[in-house]
Amino acid sequence: MRKGKKGGFTLIELMIVIAIIAIIAAIAIPGLLSSQRASNERNASTSLKTLTSAEADFRANDRDWNHVNDFWTGDVKGLYTMTSAAVSGNSNSTTDPAIKLIELSVASADSDPALITGGGENVALSTFAVPSAKAGYWYQALIIDNSMLGAVESTYKTDTGGTPTMGTCHNTSKFGFIAFPDSQSAGKYVFVVNENNTIFRSATSGSVKTVASNPPGLITTAQYANFPSDANLKSYWSKLD
Repeated sequence: MRKGKKGGFTLIELMIVIAIIAIIAAIAIPGLLSSQRASNERNASTSLKTLTSAEADFRANDRDWNHVNDFWTGDVKGLYTMTSAAVSGNSNSTTDPAIKLIELSVASADSDPALITGGGENVALSTFAVPSAKAGYWYQALIIDNSMLGAVESTYKTDTGGTPTMGTCHNTSKFGFIAFPDSQSAGKYVFVVNENNTIFRSATSGSVKTVASNPPGLITTAQYANFPSDANLKSYWSKLD
């Protein structure tokens, strides 16, 4: 009667098992990473849509109560942290709460670390959360609309002359935002939107975020800091909706 094999795997069997696992991992991991990137990118484009909805609400209902129907263009987080000037100051109390027109996760993903005071009516983000990318993406208010150069208010951040005075953080007719990946593994595209409520995307040619700070600060290169010109849109951007 032949005795059964004692112990575990032989060295050869173990090497075969390891090789099989490595092959499976080599096939599966790239697919998982690609799937995660695609999920991040969908999340980014959807979040930009929520910003356009918030802007429409902000302007139509004069959420900061400066007596002007204007858009908030100072930054992203102000659409959450701003308070109404109907109550003087920025106490963020039950009688003077932050407007919270966007999700806190989007406000926290504002790449701009600065506090736009809004005439003393804005609350610091640190009151609510710490900066962090949302699903691998950061968000930023754009500076200039290159499709309207030379036109009135082609610069997004203007002083609309409201009461009380809040500085250069509004625009009566225009706004623009960009979403960019935290790393090349987080996403392959940048996304932009403006008051026309149409999302455009463009493939990145390298890392958009080039610093390790958190938040990363404003992108200042014209390629991403400004809304593209019509010619640039046709050449380098694709329309999502």
